[in-house]
Amino acid sequence: MDAGDVTGRWVRPDGGGPEVFLAAPEGVPPAATVVVGQELFGVTAWVREVCERLAAAGYAAVAPDFYGRAAERAELPYDDTGRVTGFELLGKLTAEQVAIDTAAALAVGASLGGGPGRAFVGFSVGGHLGLLAGTRLPLDLVAACYPGWTLEGPTPLADDHPPLTEQGAAALAAHGIAVLGLVGAEDHVVPPEQWARISARLTTAGVRTDLVCYPGVPHGFLCDHRPATFRPTESEDAFARILSALADPAVRRP
Repeated sequence: MDAGDVTGRWVRPDGGGPEVFLAAPEGVPPAATVVVGQELFGVTAWVREVCERLAAAGYAAVAPDFYGRAAERAELPYDDTGRVTGFELLGKLTAEQVAIDTAAALAVGASLGGGPGRAFVGFSVGGHLGLLAGTRLPLDLVAACYPGWTLEGPTPLADDHPPLTEQGAAALAAHGIAVLGLVGAEDHVVPPEQWARISARLTTAGVRTDLVCYPGVPHGFLCDHRPATFRPTESEDAFARILSALADPAVRRP
């Protein structure tokens, strides 16, 4: 299946709330639903392309507009101005809203009649949001790519709920969630010592993990719209690992 066999569009969940960007394979039910967590810069063209890439692999890929209550379809530039605005918008988002929007996105995917799998693939801020959602919802997989602010506060959200406190890690384990973590060794947001602490926290809690650290690689290496930090070789490997994790039968459990 190639990218021409998918459709991508903005839709409003049946229960209302912020829109989601939905990409799904045409003519066949999706294998599972994958919630795609945006970067700080919103549901950008790159995030939408990720949705379409996942849809081409057979999944219903749904990116919630987490900023939508304050600024619909915000798409911020990859610069200091975009970062400032992104943090302002993120500061209006609560943990409860993250769970509500994630549940709405899952319902959109389920409405297409696909498999029962429930995954969350998030990038930077989106990785944080995926782990946070997993502490509140029974997901099957969280693929967290260079997730920040996970172990302790303050976090950039409106309320201070770091997802990987001891209680948060225990909630992930209780939900049976597998965690795929992808980071670069030169990541200034998630440096190696913090990655080691994340690994220890998840392992101690009994969470099933596959945590990968790429030598010499910076933050944001998956995004080819940011040439200064994009690393094509590691990006391809990371996407292959994401698709492999999504294909695990445990991610499609009833």
